[in-house]
Amino acid sequence: MQRLIFEQAWAKTIDPNDRRTIEQVFAEANASETNQSFVPLQQARNHRGDLLIMVIIQNYTSEQWTLDPITLTYYENENCVATHTFSDPRLILDAKCSMPWTFIFPKTVIQQEPSFINGYLKE
Repeated sequence: MQRLIFEQAWAKTIDPNDRRTIEQVFAEANASETNQSFVPLQQARNHRGDLLIMVIIQNYTSEQWTLDPITLTYYENENCVATHTFSDPRLILDAKCSMPWTFIFPKTVIQQEPSFINGYLKE
């Protein structure tokens, strides 16, 4: 059975309403059995123009999944919006675990203006 975990910093600072939303999306994603590795939560731009993509990372395997480094592409309606390689030693998920995470695509890697409609991440 899939287990939802929160990275230590998230667990300390997350708003209770945001936690409930994440838990609800997690439950719905696992009930649907789509086995999607990156379940979308939110997309936004920050004050610097960077692209923030919040997802629930899902490791459905029976082995630890190390995502450091990982190259991800953010798509909208099958169109590439941004690609970036992320490196963070905290991006390790134990078997059958899921964790919310925000990937920040620097402004310099954005290839087209995002609409934040039908967005998703792919390796």
